[in-house]
Amino acid sequence: MRTTVLHGGALIDGQGTDPRHGVDIVIEGDSVREIVPSRPAETYGAVDEIVDAAGTLVMPGLINNHTHGTAYGPLFPSGHAGLSHRQVLANLDRHLLEGTTTVLCVDGFVTAEALADTDGAHPVNVKLASCNTPACLRAATIADGGGLAPANRAFTARHAVASGAVALGEIGAGHTLGGGGASYMYIPAEVQRRTGRTITPRQANALKVAVLGRHIAVPAFDPAAVEVALADAGLLGRLTVEDARAVVSDIVLPAFDIALRGLAEAADQARAAGVPVLVHNAAASMTQVAAIAKTGVTLIAGHSNHSSFELREAVEHAERLKELGAVVDVSTLDTFGAQRLTTGPELLYAMFAAGVVDTISTDYAGGHHDPILLAIDRSTKAGVVRLPAAIAMATANVADAIPGVAPRRGRVVPGAIADLVLTDPAQLHRVGTVMIGGDIVVRDGRRVGEESHYR
Repeated sequence: MRTTVLHGGALIDGQGTDPRHGVDIVIEGDSVREIVPSRPAETYGAVDEIVDAAGTLVMPGLINNHTHGTAYGPLFPSGHAGLSHRQVLANLDRHLLEGTTTVLCVDGFVTAEALADTDGAHPVNVKLASCNTPACLRAATIADGGGLAPANRAFTARHAVASGAVALGEIGAGHTLGGGGASYMYIPAEVQRRTGRTITPRQANALKVAVLGRHIAVPAFDPAAVEVALADAGLLGRLTVEDARAVVSDIVLPAFDIALRGLAEAADQARAAGVPVLVHNAAASMTQVAAIAKTGVTLIAGHSNHSSFELREAVEHAERLKELGAVVDVSTLDTFGAQRLTTGPELLYAMFAAGVVDTISTDYAGGHHDPILLAIDRSTKAGVVRLPAAIAMATANVADAIPGVAPRRGRVVPGAIADLVLTDPAQLHRVGTVMIGGDIVVRDGRRVGEESHYR
């Protein structure tokens, strides 16, 4: 049995406790055998490898509970055509190099066979959630459905749980509930088709809000705001106000009410199956999310820092959800990088400062998500959350919230599976080494054994 020693690092064990400095972590096979004060390397005798961890911060491998494009099959809960296998592996490489060792794919219509094929092709542990309830399937078919083969349609949520799915989710999603997916995918595509012009996700979002408001309601239509949004997007003379109203309404509204009803339907199925339900939590769905939080289901309120929320609205809503026993998740989105829809970290920081955050994920952000460790690094330096607590939100808290997603993972304790990350304590997102199941799969920030798929 292979034995590896991580020698002389500082440890944050994922349980929210203060760092331990100058420790050795002895890994035997796939598990942590012991954690001891550091001693001279030569005293270990015949071990297979001693990794110099001095100057690094050791933590559990991250468990990301909200990812898209991380399994072969339809993309998003709208059933969009799936990514190529090469791109899925590139996405998993990206997560791995960011320190993530387990992902929950919430695309929702992936089959067990496709999940097994993905999981076998990459060292990251890939787990499955399903959104294939009748209402969610109908909403996906209306909104898109371009990637839904008969096998995907037949693989219902009940079948998925029986085959090992660990949650239902993402229920709703921005592609069927008028969220970010409509703004970065469907509205720009339709504007391009009609006018030949390319608009940004932010410009599309401004059109959407001017037509339907943040909460997605027909009476919110504001012709003056639509005209301003058209001008800002360079579309005056190409689309009239009524044209813009039709574009947005025809994309968002047909599936919206069905997808909204799907929240309660999925919560009922999740409760019966004994698994959590992960829902699209945004301004447009917040009333329904709060309602199902009262029903006793284990509810994960995804991306509770969604850009459709106003700051105070988001914090108060999260406080109410926590009172009802829900798990409040925040996502990195593209908050610090591309900012195609987000405008900065203020909402994320406010959520941390209010003490309402339970878990941290990335979501997809149109393929532009920021690393979890980057968000933790910036947030701890801003003084809105303590580092041990933030690491727990990306590790042990996720394992506890979704019991099937990462058994014996998420903590660095004797007996735990040795999923470990060694990173730069001054810049957490500079990940150097990653271990999964006791095997080193990333060294010096690069995949071991093969060229990275990610470009």
